[in-house]
Amino acid sequence: MSDLHHERFDLSRFVLDFLEQQGGIVSPPDFGIYEVLMPEDVAAALGVADFAHLRFDAEPAAGVPDAALSLSVNHPVVDKIAARVAQQPTNAAGFINHVRLDKRGLADLARKQFSLSNARIDFVPKTQERNELHHYLQFNFKATILSEEKQEDAVSVMMDVQAGHAVTARAHLDLLALVEPEARFDGFPLAAPRWSDGSEPLAPALLRDLLTRAEAAARASLTPQLTALAARMAHHLALDLARIEAYYNELAADLHKRQGRTDPADTARRQEFDDKLAMLEAERGTKTDDVRGRYGLRVELELINTLLITQPKVTIPVSISNRTTTLQRTVVWDPLMHRLEALVCDVCGQPGDGLQLCSGGHLAHDHCLAPQCVDCKRVYCQRCADQVKTCVVCNRPVCRHSLIPCSTCGRGVCREHQGLCHAADGQPAVLTAPSPVVTPAKPLAKSPDKPQPASPARNQPNAPAPKPPSTKSPPAKPLPARAAPVAIGVRIDVQIYEDRPVVAAFVMRSTKRVLATRVIELTPQGIGVSCNCEKSPCLADGYVYRPAPSSTVDKQVSDMLLRLQKEYLVPGKKVHYFYIRGESDVREASTFALPALWRDPARLAEAVRAFERL
Repeated sequence: MSDLHHERFDLSRFVLDFLEQQGGIVSPPDFGIYEVLMPEDVAAALGVADFAHLRFDAEPAAGVPDAALSLSVNHPVVDKIAARVAQQPTNAAGFINHVRLDKRGLADLARKQFSLSNARIDFVPKTQERNELHHYLQFNFKATILSEEKQEDAVSVMMDVQAGHAVTARAHLDLLALVEPEARFDGFPLAAPRWSDGSEPLAPALLRDLLTRAEAAARASLTPQLTALAARMAHHLALDLARIEAYYNELAADLHKRQGRTDPADTARRQEFDDKLAMLEAERGTKTDDVRGRYGLRVELELINTLLITQPKVTIPVSISNRTTTLQRTVVWDPLMHRLEALVCDVCGQPGDGLQLCSGGHLAHDHCLAPQCVDCKRVYCQRCADQVKTCVVCNRPVCRHSLIPCSTCGRGVCREHQGLCHAADGQPAVLTAPSPVVTPAKPLAKSPDKPQPASPARNQPNAPAPKPPSTKSPPAKPLPARAAPVAIGVRIDVQIYEDRPVVAAFVMRSTKRVLATRVIELTPQGIGVSCNCEKSPCLADGYVYRPAPSSTVDKQVSDMLLRLQKEYLVPGKKVHYFYIRGESDVREASTFALPALWRDPARLAEAVRAFERL
């Protein structure tokens, strides 16, 4: 390598290697002349004949034909070749050699390390650990941020080719930087990509899809920088818009004042002022659009080069199964990091703990699941969302296996509302109040489970309404006067939505399992409460309360949360509050306070009137 670094630039080697790489045929030199047969498109791009004689010496030797093309460093053909080479991203390869591959017992280690809430990991018979070649591909981008000013930055993304996601751990990236130019292992097969079915390792189509994921990861890495830049631009935009509004408001006020002093009978003069005002408003809109366009934010990524890193790893297939589904996954031991690689979610493509096995045969994070069936409790991920329908009566999720089709009207209902799909003059029965349904805007690490749709609300706040006719026989014993918790919660995560009047409280059984989900929502009929918990039925589910005045509605909702806290014996220091705005803005606070839309007098007054009618 040191000899190559100190070797003098050889123009003939540069030109001839390029032509051979492009598909040309180069004959051995004869009297300092190279005969080259090039593809027609390459010859046309370089502006030479497809069959040419090339020489690189300054003084022609005896017997050299006059038609030979003499190339030098500054020759136009050499400049065109250099330009074409510069347009192609440069690539490099490296190898991780110093790793130990004698790891065994990976199936047992996977059973201990990976925790699946609804499935188990088993050993696949007649299989054993094998050594395979895995790859990492580092994409280096030039990021150009275009706004009122232009900024450029270099962004590097390391992608796991077999797993399909970006490597972000700093310790892992530091170890991957210790590559060697030559491989010291031989005879290992290439590992198949686990995120793309049927794709060959390092196939062009696979690498194009991987580049798309790398671009998304690069944009995500720029989020902190873009957020700060967007905040500064929003401030400058607000100042410029205020100056524009003040300037044009002053001009419009002057025109209105002059128009007011005009004789009402002088219609031509007054029409002239109206035309000037219309032109002023059009100019105001143009200036406003120009300012908003100037403060627009855009990010452009340009691939500079890539680095392919090859590393051997130890793998073994395992079986993941529950009562309805069985699938196989590959467990990978990384000898460089001395650990098992995390299992990857089939929905978002990211690794993580707390995955669940969906009934469609996928592994998914809790926030990547579709709503759970209210009857059979089957779990489907978002890729299998077409397997989950809704009951036409209560709008709760019901999977295809549990949905009961009506032979009369053809509609589907859940088991609880069987026979009510055409009870209201051929239409589905209308419940007294809709069930509040909450979907977290962004799943939190402390509360990964999504809240489920609740049961229909009852009519009165103190007494449950009679249920619709049902084919089931009534219970033999009356319900208990007070519902006691079957289990004790370890903490409560309260999500307060700032863009809608909804408060969702999650009672956690452990760090990953949700014991109960209680949703409090300000509906047009009052404050509705729904609960999805271990009690069947839950006496807190389905009530509608009369809203308190705006000055005390905070205390009313806070008391509901306090009753939930006492119900599951959760201490106050274990209650956490998260305020959610939009899809990604989540902040944690130590105190509880309702957003302003809960204290809207008009909304509360309308809800009180509807509650009185209810």
